[in-house]
Amino acid sequence: MTVAMSDNYYDKKLEMINGISPSFCLAKWLQVTIDLVNGTTHSCHHPKRHAIPLNELKNDVSALHNTQYKKEQRKKMLEGERPSECSYCWDIEDLGNKYSDRFVKSIDPWAWPHLEEIKTLPWDANVSPKYLEVMVDSLCNFSCAYCISDVSTGVAAEIKKFGNYPFNSQHRLPSPGLPLKSNLPYLEAFEQWLPQIMNQLKVFRITGGEPLLSAQFWKILQNLQHANNPALDLIVNSHLSHNTSVIQKMCDGVNPLLSNKKIKSFALYVSLDTFGEQAEYIRHGLDYKRVLKNIEHVFAQIPGLEMVIMCTFNILSIDSFSAFLEDLISLKKKYPILLDISYLKNPGYLRADLADENLVFKIKESLDKMILHPEFFTLHEVSKMRNLLDWVKSEKSSEAMQLNLQDRSFFFLFINEYDRRKQKNFLNIFPNYATFLSNCEKTYHFTKDTTVYAAKNTP
Repeated sequence: MTVAMSDNYYDKKLEMINGISPSFCLAKWLQVTIDLVNGTTHSCHHPKRHAIPLNELKNDVSALHNTQYKKEQRKKMLEGERPSECSYCWDIEDLGNKYSDRFVKSIDPWAWPHLEEIKTLPWDANVSPKYLEVMVDSLCNFSCAYCISDVSTGVAAEIKKFGNYPFNSQHRLPSPGLPLKSNLPYLEAFEQWLPQIMNQLKVFRITGGEPLLSAQFWKILQNLQHANNPALDLIVNSHLSHNTSVIQKMCDGVNPLLSNKKIKSFALYVSLDTFGEQAEYIRHGLDYKRVLKNIEHVFAQIPGLEMVIMCTFNILSIDSFSAFLEDLISLKKKYPILLDISYLKNPGYLRADLADENLVFKIKESLDKMILHPEFFTLHEVSKMRNLLDWVKSEKSSEAMQLNLQDRSFFFLFINEYDRRKQKNFLNIFPNYATFLSNCEKTYHFTKDTTVYAAKNTP
């Protein structure tokens, strides 16, 4: 979706959204992400996941989406109150950027036509989503720096082997490891609910883990052969770092859906956070060159393919991001690819707003490169990068500054432990971070003996 920032047409839409309330967002009603492994849900990918109560699910399978908790957040939005879970957008809007993701999602084609209907519903009404994202499996052969054990078996295996990281981080704790039978209520409810909403869906997005490793993914792809929603946009998230045979199997499964008009379109959402070896450091298991090769392959195989490069922009994305943009420009010359930049908020020790002046300058260089190439980067893409830079440069409260110091300490500890586990050498791969890492080490030694910065192993 492209937002033309200079077009009054979008200003009028924003007025209509804010006319309902200044905190209203259609995503809270019409978008859902469901984790069938851990039994959680959230609407929009920015808020934290919350548990799907089994007692609610027993009474109504639509509680996969319409939990009582979520209804209460909808009520707040209708009354003009800002749900705290939506702080990602409030942070952006408070910086003066009116086109936050609250606006972007609300005017997307799957959401906008339903504005009048949604605003008239009671706050506690059950709603059928138009955008369904489902995590069918946590199976993944990566163990990325910012990922968690609940959604990646790769990270879970690492934690099981090495234990927690040597600081008090809720982000890298061992997974509780739910037994399969505990997941059955969510799986069974989903299988019952999906046929009820399938013909109303506009977007069906399958994620993981890594979907292409999951038997559940291939089962869904096969079942779609018997569905009939010619208005459906099918999306698959993938790291795309697979052998050609796996990529071809996906192409062979998708093409009949398109040719037989079982779906309207197919899109791949590919995760890449920066360039080359630095991208491989962040996303352990990634083969950067193979991903670029596979991007070429899928475009050759699937007619009308759409692609979004998902960048979870973090402190380690900064240094080589300009080189990444060059690769992206080369791809954009040939294929319809959109860059979607979301800044990472958790874990705090990998947030981009830890950046020092030299790294902030590199973010600005990347933004300038995008601005200089309007033939390749839409105003929407540039806007996301500008929002990121504004957020990184924004003035912090005293409490935020305190957390920033803590996260710099944790960054130093994390990198040393991450290198040990992955048998990597951070400064060989990120030589331009030498000063930043040194300053983080000084912060750690300065604060390690205080009660605020506990740097001890946790069980």
